[in-house]
Amino acid sequence: MLSFLLLLVPGSGLGVLISQFPRNATQRPGETMKIKCVQNETSYSYMYWYKQLQGDGPRLIAQSVYGSNASYEEGYNAPKFPITRPNTRISSMSIVDLRTQDSASYFCAAT
Repeated sequence: MLSFLLLLVPGSGLGVLISQFPRNATQRPGETMKIKCVQNETSYSYMYWYKQLQGDGPRLIAQSVYGSNASYEEGYNAPKFPITRPNTRISSMSIVDLRTQDSASYFCAAT
């Protein structure tokens, strides 16, 4: 079993609320986990997905701009971490074929 802590991180602007679902999850190796991030500010077109290992700082997985494909950082890719962006308020990221090294805290942010 793999355990994941999914953090709720407020956006960088005043009055912006970001909700992330599920808040935490435990999955089996080989399964896929989907994380959904919803913000209340429609003018924030950039959303970011991060992975944080225990004892380390957050590492950017990818950034998503509404209307475009996600842009991935080195070491991350769309087949493993597919991101959908149906509108400016919502972004979802899946983690496909879970492995032990995927155990971490994942969170999103918006600007």
